[in-house]
Amino acid sequence: MAVVISLGPVVTSARAADQTKQLSLELNNAKQVETGCRVSFLFHNELGQTIDDIAMEVAILDQMNMSQNFLLISTGRLTDGKRRVLQYDLPEQSCEEIGTILINDVSTCNVGEMTPADCLDSLNPSSRISIKLGL
Repeated sequence: MAVVISLGPVVTSARAADQTKQLSLELNNAKQVETGCRVSFLFHNELGQTIDDIAMEVAILDQMNMSQNFLLISTGRLTDGKRRVLQYDLPEQSCEEIGTILINDVSTCNVGEMTPADCLDSLNPSSRISIKLGL
């Protein structure tokens, strides 16, 4: 008598676990300040390993999707499970004119053996405000 063991659920579970390994990046707030627009990002490391640094180039697009500005944002060191809020000032930029913040590319990915492309694939962008954040 032959015994057949199905590995289907095990493989599916492993795939599901890989899909939950992500770096959540939330556009948390945008506030008009005297010098321009101050944007706040909430990073949450859910990669299952420490991030030494991830740097991303983002494009600031207006309501008509015309590029207005570029910004380099960086996570700094984040242990697994760590959350951090970072603020960046966009000089002479009106918050009301921003329609989308687009993550153009990952320029630095210092996370174990991950490449910049792997880091980009692991990003899970979202926005808590009316300005969109996306890839």
